[in-house]
Amino acid sequence: MKQFFALLKVSVQCMLLSSTNVRGNSRKRAVSGVGAVLLIAFLGLYLSGLYSYLLLQVLAPVRMEVLVFVLMGMGALVGGLLFTTLAVKGVVFGGRDNDLLLSMPVSESLLMLSRVSAVYLENLLFCCFVILPAGAACALMSENVITGGLFWVRLLLAALALPLLSTALAVLLGALAAFLTAKVSRGALGQNIVMGIFFAAVFWGSFHLNDLISGLAANAAGVRDALSWATPMLWMAEGILGDWGQLLAFAACCAVPFALMVLGLGRVYRKAVTAFAARSARNDYKLSAQTASGQKKALLKKEARRFFGTPMYFWNAGIGLILLLAAGIAALVMKDELRGMLGMAEGFPSLPMAAGVMGFCLCTCLITAPSVSLEGRNLWILREAPIRESTLLWAKVGFQLLLSLPCTAAAGVCLTIALGLPLWQGGVLLVFSLLFTLFQAVFGMLMGLCFPKLDAVNETLVVKQSMASMLGMFIPMGVLGVCGLLCYLGSGLGVWAAAALPLALMAVLAGASAALLAKCGPGMLRRL
Repeated sequence: MKQFFALLKVSVQCMLLSSTNVRGNSRKRAVSGVGAVLLIAFLGLYLSGLYSYLLLQVLAPVRMEVLVFVLMGMGALVGGLLFTTLAVKGVVFGGRDNDLLLSMPVSESLLMLSRVSAVYLENLLFCCFVILPAGAACALMSENVITGGLFWVRLLLAALALPLLSTALAVLLGALAAFLTAKVSRGALGQNIVMGIFFAAVFWGSFHLNDLISGLAANAAGVRDALSWATPMLWMAEGILGDWGQLLAFAACCAVPFALMVLGLGRVYRKAVTAFAARSARNDYKLSAQTASGQKKALLKKEARRFFGTPMYFWNAGIGLILLLAAGIAALVMKDELRGMLGMAEGFPSLPMAAGVMGFCLCTCLITAPSVSLEGRNLWILREAPIRESTLLWAKVGFQLLLSLPCTAAAGVCLTIALGLPLWQGGVLLVFSLLFTLFQAVFGMLMGLCFPKLDAVNETLVVKQSMASMLGMFIPMGVLGVCGLLCYLGSGLGVWAAAALPLALMAVLAGASAALLAKCGPGMLRRL
């Protein structure tokens, strides 16, 4: 057990605490790890708290609280896969220390179990903040459920068992992703297609969730019967509400696939890691005609190949743009319902609401923040090329702007039409969003230069857990909150003042960030 806990500690640090290139600085690593934990916990708590409340308002009167745990269990399962599937490819199969660990006198199954257990702990964190708040909401809002001490014991057992299933599925999908990357010449395209289908299913379920909630009141029993394909989730829900037999059946349904996955992959772990590493180390040279191209065009093509050719980078850094377009299209499709719900088709408060939604989506677009760190130990190749440092930096910023500016403009137009905003308010929304896009891209580039991680084990640590990515996301969110406060304070002076103050702040921040990058950026890059 001592060997296992030592290996587990290394794996957990790899997933959550390896976020800075400052050696020996445990404080920064701890801060980054705590930040990742808080982000996962916040997302789970927000989703569970909101939808458990909405579901119980409908289901408690018809005594169908069991469906709350079924739907929240599905949400925890899908969320766990979303958080860890691509991370498994790097953490379990792509660790730089695999050669060292495999040479130690420990069994392959034990090493595999320690790596997988780190993934389980991340899934457990998200699952607890989804399942436990649902149980608390049920205890507070429903008079039909007996919520004694045994209820909380059963709830905790379900929260401990469910991540075993999501971990087993995530590891198998991660192994498939690693196989596609190693064996297929265009493995990234295959992974992007798989993840695209996955996200499309998630978006479809999100858009139809309100219809599902409204339909539950009329036919809750019929919905329960239609969920026979999700029998394990029904076992979990019935077990939480008092059926110990079904709870044990659910625990076995989660534990058996997990054990089989660990034992099966543990036996071939060395062969799999060796095969994946050998393929990734190859260099296939192909002679072909090269067209003349300028420096900027060549750098933009290089950024595009990395962005679209690295699924971890694409789906984590580009998800904000996908959400932005999805929000604009959804607002157009449901504009009547949206206007009726807000009750302010022509009111000014709809403008800051739309700006806040667009700003939040743009905050999750983290293309420039990890871009320098993703160069890794090959950064010297660009440094030795006849390219000015400023040209390289602005090419990275320009690539994000090439992707984000059209999406921002399209979403701004869609929201303006859907909310029925006056023309001047639509113009304010568009200008504010474009300025925020420029600020976020340039600020992310500055964070990437201030907190580089050139020796990361894999791209997962750079894109998801680096200090640059965290600051590149949360500081713009804080700026967005300040803009909302200025809008509120300016509303006392008039609608024009409420619009002008946030615009002025964003113009100053965007201009200052661009000036700082132009003046100090080349020197910061030169010192790396």
